[in-house]
Amino acid sequence: MQSRTIPTRVRKLFWMAVVVLVLAPGCSPGTLPGTPSPVLVGGGGARYDGTVTVRRVGGNYTLNEALQQLSLALVVRNGQISGRFNAGVSSGTVSGNIDGNLAAGIMRATLLIATPAQQGGATTTCEGRGDVTATLSSVNLTWTANQITYDNCPGLSTASQAQAIAVSPIPGALGLSGRANLVISVAEGVAIRRSTCADGAAGYPFTVEIAETAGVELNFDTTFVVEERPNFGPLSTTTHDMPFTRMEGGGRRSYVVCSRTPGTYQAFFSGTDAGANRVRAASPIVTFQP
Repeated sequence: MQSRTIPTRVRKLFWMAVVVLVLAPGCSPGTLPGTPSPVLVGGGGARYDGTVTVRRVGGNYTLNEALQQLSLALVVRNGQISGRFNAGVSSGTVSGNIDGNLAAGIMRATLLIATPAQQGGATTTCEGRGDVTATLSSVNLTWTANQITYDNCPGLSTASQAQAIAVSPIPGALGLSGRANLVISVAEGVAIRRSTCADGAAGYPFTVEIAETAGVELNFDTTFVVEERPNFGPLSTTTHDMPFTRMEGGGRRSYVVCSRTPGTYQAFFSGTDAGANRVRAASPIVTFQP
């Protein structure tokens, strides 16, 4: 796999949801004009409010398993979906693919969550990861994550279920002002056809784009993790040097990848923002067509 950095100035603005909202008299709460968020040029976005539970299914940690208020912002572009959520004392991101749209679709995404848990009188912010599937129908959203595991809290596993309703076609700040937010996308979409790498060899070239959308500066960790499943065989995990270490608030950066064989690719990034908050985000899963 080869990678190279593309300077910011050569990338166009991306991941902007162009939303046209026509206000109609007498709209009831939770009802939006059109589809919950009219999906026009460039994609769409919506803000959802609802409830969520995170239930412990393994490990000897104690965490809040009560019903929590959920605020979720989703943005869609080119079949890719990215979201940021706040659920009581927990917060996180989702990133993946959507079949359909925000009014009638199925989202399959990677969920990254940070939630406090107690063990032996000490509290740790446990950083979890799991697969989440969400159904979007009209203004309604439901999600299920059957297994979330936590690398820094060994043995802990949880499950999550959520229900929410669209309350605005424009994603909001979710009460997380002052915290950086990363949106990861793939310029060419999530299905890559065989082409030619920069060195002239056959392969699957694509561009990973990273945007900070909250206006907060962030310093990346020195490395990031890539998971690949060549030829749809066993999953392999590799650690790569981060091609850039700093992201200005509102900044956008990108790098080019070229894989040689069919399979899948997903990248995971982390860093610390100007407010000393840990920030994690994943790319959607990219599939290389045979």
